[in-house]
Amino acid sequence: MSLDVIDPFPWFLHKDIPLKFGGGEGIMHLRASEWTDHWRCLLGMIVDCQKLQPRRMMVAIVGTPGSAKSYFAAQLAWLAEHDFIPGSRGIALPMDGFHYPNRVLGERNLTLATGEKIPLRECRGAPETFDTAALRQRLVEIRRIPEEITWPDYNPRTHDPAPGSIRVSSRYNLILVEGSYLLLDVEPYDGIAGLFDLRIYLEAPAATVLANLVNRRMEDGNTLVQAKEWVKRIDLPNARLAEATQARADVIIGRDRRDILSAVAWRTGANSARGPVAGKPTMAMAEN
Repeated sequence: MSLDVIDPFPWFLHKDIPLKFGGGEGIMHLRASEWTDHWRCLLGMIVDCQKLQPRRMMVAIVGTPGSAKSYFAAQLAWLAEHDFIPGSRGIALPMDGFHYPNRVLGERNLTLATGEKIPLRECRGAPETFDTAALRQRLVEIRRIPEEITWPDYNPRTHDPAPGSIRVSSRYNLILVEGSYLLLDVEPYDGIAGLFDLRIYLEAPAATVLANLVNRRMEDGNTLVQAKEWVKRIDLPNARLAEATQARADVIIGRDRRDILSAVAWRTGANSARGPVAGKPTMAMAEN
């Protein structure tokens, strides 16, 4: 492992570093113990993986809704851009940019297991609400390192994609794509996981995920009752789908209630069987 090229005590430890991600802002505050116990190993392995790539390295960052995927992708991108992942220039790209526009979601329906039909707009965030054909095409294109290619962003206030908002120049050789369904192996997502060189699954405490999801709905103007109903009806089924894909990840990263890395578990093969990181309640448990 290329551990020797990763700074053991970088200057930003125990400092507040502002980050922008997912249409919002946050603070990265890494402690020395978190860095030495988990981050250095993770970054060293990323350096090793990148040495094997004759082109851009494509990284999938997957987790349940509300598991801080955007935050983690922004952390990795910041570390790459500030030379803490030697040889890398990274950019974080959201799968959310491939949501169908509100107009399309309002025109199409989803048939529930009960036989009830509801507009896709009422289950935004479900796998069916993404333009997977466009996502697949853009992933294939971005692997080829064109001089510049665009990527759609997502506006969390209007809940509409913003086509062409993110520019990915040829200087970026570490592409960090975050989304809940990148490892799904059913149509129309089958084969998308194979477009990535490294697949990361993020685990977070179920209570933290649920709180994040409820807060997100309330920030959209919903009451607590409305927010809890949406999370139960839409977000939790989606979370179980994402959680079931972790067996296809190359590395599973555990985070505690403070968003601190608490475990980094690498697989010998992406298809090897493995349960959740010890001590992490699953979303199925959280629903009960």
